[in-house]
Amino acid sequence: MQSLENSALQPWAAWALDYLEVGLLVLDGQNRVVFANQWFLRHARLSSTQVLHKSLPEVFPQLETSHFTLFLEHALASGFPALLSQTLHPAPFPLYMPASQRSQDKQLRQSIRIIPMGYQAASAAEQRYTLIQISDVTNSVLRERLLKAQASKLQDMANLDSLTGLGNRRLLDDKLLVELRAASRLGTSVAAIMFDLDYFKQFNDLYGHLSGDECLRKVATILRDICKRPHDLVARFGGEEMVAILPETDRAGALQLAGEVLRRVRKLGIAHAGSAVADVLTLSAGVAVSEPGHLLTPEALLDQADHALYSAKNAGRNQVCGTRTQGESLALTH
Repeated sequence: MQSLENSALQPWAAWALDYLEVGLLVLDGQNRVVFANQWFLRHARLSSTQVLHKSLPEVFPQLETSHFTLFLEHALASGFPALLSQTLHPAPFPLYMPASQRSQDKQLRQSIRIIPMGYQAASAAEQRYTLIQISDVTNSVLRERLLKAQASKLQDMANLDSLTGLGNRRLLDDKLLVELRAASRLGTSVAAIMFDLDYFKQFNDLYGHLSGDECLRKVATILRDICKRPHDLVARFGGEEMVAILPETDRAGALQLAGEVLRRVRKLGIAHAGSAVADVLTLSAGVAVSEPGHLLTPEALLDQADHALYSAKNAGRNQVCGTRTQGESLALTH
C-alpha cells in the first residue's frame, strides 16, 4: 500500500486496500494525496513517488478544467458525498486499460465518488481527509453502446421492406407527416411520386415471381440512386408500387426526377413480352405536390399522387402524370 501512514495499518488492511478492484485516493486537509492504491497507480501508469505529497492538479493538470474539481469543491463545502457518472462527466482521470484488455477503447470509463470525512472523524484525525473512489464502468458503457446499436438496427429493420430494402409503409407514414409539418413551418413544398411497374402481373406470370422480385430490387436500387438527398425517402407502398417523398421539391423538379427514373428503368432492358407498351419493363408515375399556398395532409398528398398515377396508366402507361393544384392532370410521355 502506498501511504504516508503505513505503520498505522494492519498488514491485512494494507493488502486488502491495494487489491481492491477500484481506485482509491485519499487527500489530506490541504488536498494533497496521502494514499493511492495499486489499482489506481497501475491504471494511471504512475509510481507512488509521482503521486504522494502532491495536489491532484500537480499530477493531473487536466483536472483543473474538468467537472471533477467543481464537484470536489462542492463536496468539501457541503460535507456531503458527490457522484460523477460516466454519462454526464466522461473519464476525468487519465486511467488506461492494460494492453491485453484493450479493444476500441484505451481509456477507462469511470464512475467517481467523492466522500469527505465526517466531522467527528475529522476531529479525531485533526484534519479533514477526503476519499475518492473510482470504479471502472468500461464494460457497462461498451455493453450499453452495443445494446443501443442493436436497438437501432432493430428499429431500422422494423422500418424497412425486407424484399427491396426500401422504407416500409410505417416509415413512409411517419416521415411524410414530419416533412409536411416542417414544410408548413418553413413555407416550402413537398412532392410525392408514386411509381408502378407496368403489366407486372403479366411479368410474374411469364417469368415467375423470383424474376419479379429481382425486378423490384433493381427498380428500388435506381430509386435510391436518384433520390439520394439526406431527407429524400423512397418506400414500398405495396405490391409493385413505390413512393418517393421529396422535401423542398416543386412540381417541375418532381416531374423531371420521375422522368429520369422511368428512363433509367427502361435502360435496364429487362425483357417483358407481356407488356402492351414496350418489349422491356417500364414504369408509370404520378406526381403530387403540397405547396405553401395549398398545404395537403399526408393522406391527401398520397391520394393525389395515386390519382395522377392512374391518369398515367389510363393514358397508356410508360409515362408520368402530374396533378396541378386544382387536381387537373398533366401527362408527360417519356
